[in-house]
Amino acid sequence: MKRTIALLAGIGLLLTGIGALAQSDLDVFPLGTTTMIYNVSSEDMSGAQVLELVVTSYGNDQYTVRMVTEQTGNEDELGTGFGFIFGAASVSSGGGHDADYSSLTALMDQRSRLQEGQDYLLPGGGLFQDIVGVTIAGVWCLQGTFIDVDDENVRMTVAFALTNPVYISPLIRAEELRNGEWIQTFSLELVEYTVVEGEG
Repeated sequence: MKRTIALLAGIGLLLTGIGALAQSDLDVFPLGTTTMIYNVSSEDMSGAQVLELVVTSYGNDQYTVRMVTEQTGNEDELGTGFGFIFGAASVSSGGGHDADYSSLTALMDQRSRLQEGQDYLLPGGGLFQDIVGVTIAGVWCLQGTFIDVDDENVRMTVAFALTNPVYISPLIRAEELRNGEWIQTFSLELVEYTVVEGEG
């Protein structure tokens, strides 16, 4: 069964709730249409969801933001695992997996100053570490990992986009330590990035 849900009514929530998640303000997107396609998965889902985010800049401080999600699965999978919600500094999937990266919000604003190979102390404790440069869907990023200070059995890998404006981090991956092995519980990854410049 294949369902496509256009979440146009939720754009207001998206715009207000995604603040800490947003990598770029709308005014840095080029005149025209920028399309970002992400794969979203959790351990409860048999296949990845597709999230398409489109930002159209018309100039004169006017924008359209469109978000569409799609998933293929059986009725149970679509009933319990479909969808995800953007919060102020977290992403929650319908399967009950949360990716909380509120401690990284200070680094998001300063991402252009981050350097490969450096560790950064986070507000409230913990380190953003193992920072490397990576290219994700043609976007140059700095990617690092941090351990939850409240639960050392949870770690997050997050990438900050440096060369292109993106509306959501190019990579958010949550893992849990189980029986000595890190198991991925949630992932949101940019898989396609295109820009059509023009009048929007």
